[in-house]
Amino acid sequence: MRWISHIAIVLPVFLVSCIGELRNSPPVIESIILDPPENFTPGSDILVSAVVHDRDGDPLEFFWESEGGLIAEPSQASTSWELSTRAEPLSYEHITLTVSDGKELVTRTRTIQVSEGLIMAGYTYFEGTTIPVPGVEVQIGKFSAFSDEEGYYMIQYLKEGNEQVVATREGFDRYESSVYVDNPKSTFHIYLTSPTETQTISGFVKTIDNLVFEGLKVVMLNPDHSESRLEGYTDNRGYYEIEKVPKGTREFLVRNPGPAGVFLNDSLISSYSVREEQVSYDARIKIKRMIIEDSFMSEIDDWDYQGNTSEGFYVLEKGEKLELREPFTVPADAEKAMLYINSFVIGGCNLVGRLPSHRAWIANRRQENMGGISWGGDGNNFTAEVSWYPSDSPTYMNIYGREIILYLEIYGETSCVPDPLWRIYNIEFSYYH
Repeated sequence: MRWISHIAIVLPVFLVSCIGELRNSPPVIESIILDPPENFTPGSDILVSAVVHDRDGDPLEFFWESEGGLIAEPSQASTSWELSTRAEPLSYEHITLTVSDGKELVTRTRTIQVSEGLIMAGYTYFEGTTIPVPGVEVQIGKFSAFSDEEGYYMIQYLKEGNEQVVATREGFDRYESSVYVDNPKSTFHIYLTSPTETQTISGFVKTIDNLVFEGLKVVMLNPDHSESRLEGYTDNRGYYEIEKVPKGTREFLVRNPGPAGVFLNDSLISSYSVREEQVSYDARIKIKRMIIEDSFMSEIDDWDYQGNTSEGFYVLEKGEKLELREPFTVPADAEKAMLYINSFVIGGCNLVGRLPSHRAWIANRRQENMGGISWGGDGNNFTAEVSWYPSDSPTYMNIYGREIILYLEIYGETSCVPDPLWRIYNIEFSYYH
């Protein structure tokens, strides 16, 4: 009887212990917290942590996993999740946390949508120019791209903020800079230097007869013919230098900062092939050459003229002609020959369909007219200029490379004023060479 009573006491104790084991409380994952809480672009670094409770106070084990990126320490309560750089924008990625108290496992998943992010794009150029440098690897943060044949690159999936830009290509100096990304599509151009793909060029700027002008600006042109920042200035010998010129066929502009009218235009353009060999990149400038510059009879001996000069200017009456004694030649490679007249006409013929009453004309040795100025009117100032351009002139009017004579004449007709006069104050003939 005593043995039975001991059994009765032990059995309740054993039952209480088993019931306690059956009542284990599993861990509870209340939430998974992400920092930052939004804007998850490809390649983002996200700090992940969880709020977990266990009523029994059991020691807990954690395990993070994701197919959409790398987890730094999967077995820690909080860790870093690096979203894959290959994640597709607007797709969904998941991270899962499993927690164990040694008896039971619980799991929770957090889903995010991948953001499109910001874009940085631009061109890779030679320093000081817009000449493209293709094949440059441009790296911004975790992303990189190569510039194409036009020098264009584009990098996506960036976040707003400061980023380090690194650009490299064999034969070029390493480029580093900081840029702030803040627009949906930001623009950032990269200018590269190279000790092997560029060189210093030099030369002389002179006229055909070796006249020089100090202070002329020589500048390399970009592919679109805008001026680059690669430039030099002529010294008192006409010598200039320009550093860091990219190799290849390049165009250079010589600009005249001096008085207007010295050059045909304010600038001229020359094309050169910049290469390894040391050569002189010379430019020939064309300047204004004055053949006739006659004011108030200053060159009267040059003219075949028997008229009245008492008033201080040439006076031509009806039927008279003012003609150069000797012909002159405009060089075959000259440009823009110009004839200028400043005069006053009294009388003349202004009837429709009649020939002009006076004219300043260019003729060849055979007295064949090659163009000029004709005018008819009644009592009027006559100031005019005419130009000849080789490309515009018909063959018979091409005055370049030929002997020519300048003459002026006035004539009348029976129906017009009987005694017209032509007072000539200035006559100029010039060309650029």
